[in-house]
Amino acid sequence: MYPVSSEIEERLIIKQVEKINSSEDFRTKDLLCRFLSYIVSEQLAGREQNLKGYNIGIDVFNRGEDFDPIQDSLVRIHAGRLRRLLKLYYLQEGKNDEIRIEIPKGAYFPKITSKIKEQSSHAKIAQFAEQNNIEVDAKVAVFPFKNLTGDDECNYLTSGISEELSIELTKYEDLSVYNFAYFENNDNPESGFKNHVESRGVRFVVGGSVNKIGKQVKILAHLTDITEDRQIWAESFLKELTLENLFEIQETLSKEIAIKIGSEYGAILQKLAFDSGQSEFQNLDTYNAVLKFYYFQVHLTPESGETAFKALNEVVTKDPESGLALALLAAMHATSYLLDLPDAKTSFEMLGTLSEKAGRLAPNSLMVKTVLAVKCFVYNDKERFLHLAGECLSISQNSSLRTGISAFYISLYGDWERGKKLLDKLMYQNIGYPLYFHACTMLYYYRKNEYKMALKEANKYIVPTLFWAPLLRAAVMGQLNLKTEAQKNIDHLLKHKPDFEQQAVYLISRYVKEDELVNHVLEGLRKAGMKV
Repeated sequence: MYPVSSEIEERLIIKQVEKINSSEDFRTKDLLCRFLSYIVSEQLAGREQNLKGYNIGIDVFNRGEDFDPIQDSLVRIHAGRLRRLLKLYYLQEGKNDEIRIEIPKGAYFPKITSKIKEQSSHAKIAQFAEQNNIEVDAKVAVFPFKNLTGDDECNYLTSGISEELSIELTKYEDLSVYNFAYFENNDNPESGFKNHVESRGVRFVVGGSVNKIGKQVKILAHLTDITEDRQIWAESFLKELTLENLFEIQETLSKEIAIKIGSEYGAILQKLAFDSGQSEFQNLDTYNAVLKFYYFQVHLTPESGETAFKALNEVVTKDPESGLALALLAAMHATSYLLDLPDAKTSFEMLGTLSEKAGRLAPNSLMVKTVLAVKCFVYNDKERFLHLAGECLSISQNSSLRTGISAFYISLYGDWERGKKLLDKLMYQNIGYPLYFHACTMLYYYRKNEYKMALKEANKYIVPTLFWAPLLRAAVMGQLNLKTEAQKNIDHLLKHKPDFEQQAVYLISRYVKEDELVNHVLEGLRKAGMKV
């Protein structure tokens, strides 16, 4: 067994797993991603004794209770594949990662170690800003894509991609965008690069290249963090090119790239939020508090919640007229109430007060409208909720956070088809989306009695600190008569919420607005062995 060093924070380990699963070699291998997430989450939860071939076969590979790991080598084969792929990851894309996850031969226990960096990322950023006397925030420069096809006709495509991408990125209210397309006619577009971007306080640069493969064009896009001199995101796209679809390629590709790097769950803000959450460095302005809020939304750990709550409270104390800060603080109170955290009653009242004040101060802010919709969901004001959520969805197609929140809650209010479609699209387009979105996709299948699909979604809901994840897994396992595995989730649930059996209806109903579905979930929990 390889215990995790107490010096490595759980949130950093979870972040490392997310980073590995979204890497180029892992992102298309859903089964291996689930395998890795499972063994790490079990170890973090103190259940190393469960990391045996039998349990992994059932929990990860959805085998039945008659699964025999001695006769069936499925788990051993995939463990070998995972072991080799992790080694490859750390030789290439993850060679500079601080946290290392390995699976030694002969066991399924992950070995998690950390190396101490000479200087934290955030310290480097702060030093860079101080030395250059600039503000370092979400400023991104778009550089012209290079034409590597040898065909001058493709210059129109490369120019068009750069221009369209600049336009798409300006639609994200958290970004400041600089278009450096005028370098295009320079024989050496990289010349003067440092001076130009640094003088504007730019931290991130996006660029790429276009090449031909037969009748198709291959577009490579990449994002660089110049404060660390490191590429933090890259992806290739293969498109069929004809004269008729030239403009369509420019538009669709630019939207895809913009979503992946510019949305709240995109590479830029996730990098800033990660640095902000990593360091003690405090920048007590609204923007930094927003980053901490984003980080909490994705990770939902007590530590990230405390950090975000503190930052937002400090902003509101300094600037009580900031509609955005008030709205986000209200959203924190909504989470506190819905999860029945200590002082939930006070949070219920604060949610109403803060969100309505934010609405008066910033009535046109999309985030404020979104939080007001959440408040109406919590307060069971269905008519106003549907109006606000519909309004948000009609204007928030470029905002993953706003779209995701609205889609999540309209699903729970009964509009399952629309909500599921939006969440599926969002989770496909964003590598760092909040895992609690899988609660909705799980319930979508569960209410249709498609329990195997529901279990698949429930197994993706890996947030060790929340009682909802084991709750949903226990319910669907009860329906599938997987008593042994259901009991493990019940134990996990009761560890985080000892009084759950007495409050089950009350707690489930906070999220699920359909009485029939509430009873359906309770039925699954009873079949799993709970006395609810």
